Amino acid sequence: MINDTFVKTIIDKARVARLATVDSECKPHLIPVVFVFDNYSYFIPIDEKTKRSRPEKLKRAKNIQQNSNVTLLIDDYNENWRKLYFIMIQGKASIIGGKQLEQNELLLLEKAHKLLFDKYLQYQKIGIGEYVIMIIPQKVITWKNE
Repeated sequence: MINDTFVKTIIDKARVARLATVDSECKPHLIPVVFVFDNYSYFIPIDEKTKRSRPEKLKRAKNIQQNSNVTLLIDDYNENWRKLYFIMIQGKASIIGGKQLEQNELLLLEKAHKLLFDKYLQYQKIGIGEYVIMIIPQKVITWKNE
């Protein structure tokens, strides 16, 4: 649960973050992602934009299945360096979605879809997809240049 008002405001306003996963050879994999936060977990869609492979075959999904430790970085660059900040969320990730979901997974997926649809107007034109990555934070590190 995030209690710091500044941090919560930044998280809610941020449009993009970077997701870091690690493969079976301990090689990092970093990608930009869209996300939402429900005051407990972060949700990242594996949406229906054109992909060459099925969502569960994506590198980030395969990495999470092998090693659930991830980092989500939210930051903003500004020419005025006094306005620089970052929020780094270290946590455990899981993939939610697919055909046979338990009731609690279905509820989480529906919540994530609603939050994503509300935050990103683009989802009115493309599908959100059957899968989301859910991150449960274990450590949150913040930095603000003051």
